[in-house]
Amino acid sequence: MSNICVYLQNIEPYLKQWFIHEHGGEYPVSLVRGSVESCMLKQFIEKRNEEEATNIDERTLAIYIPTFKDKDPRTYFYLPNRAKVALHKCIKNRFDIQMWQDLHQFCNLGLQIDDIIYAWMEQHGIELSEMNWNAIAKRYQRKRRAYFNAMLQKNKRLQRKKVTESSPSASSSSSPQSDSED
Repeated sequence: MSNICVYLQNIEPYLKQWFIHEHGGEYPVSLVRGSVESCMLKQFIEKRNEEEATNIDERTLAIYIPTFKDKDPRTYFYLPNRAKVALHKCIKNRFDIQMWQDLHQFCNLGLQIDDIIYAWMEQHGIELSEMNWNAIAKRYQRKRRAYFNAMLQKNKRLQRKKVTESSPSASSSSSPQSDSED
């Protein structure tokens, strides 16, 4: 692992805290070998003649550039802006997947989600603040709404399919006509 970092700007505080916790709790973050984020860095890291100036604040996420066999971090240390955006989206997507997998099971039981979100935040190294809770609860509600809308659409499709299969026009064409023989 090198001591050269890539910096992602404007990372939400809860997302930054979760990501740090997921990769061992140390900051700057050392990526797990073979992780999606590590593979993205390997794919998109480029050579750059000069270092770019980075404004580091509390919404900046620093990630150590792993040492790859074919890309030495002393030479390959630049991540283009579109690759940074893709990496940020990848981190958000992984967060959403883990949040949904962990919290959705409690929704099915009809439990209040308030304390469950706080417990989940604590389990995943996220500061227990109202701002973080509101952001996570809002993300969860969006995912929940999308899930229920998808289930509703699926049920409607299944109902339409049942109706078309059991309609009189479909059943009369498949039955033999024995009335004409009498």
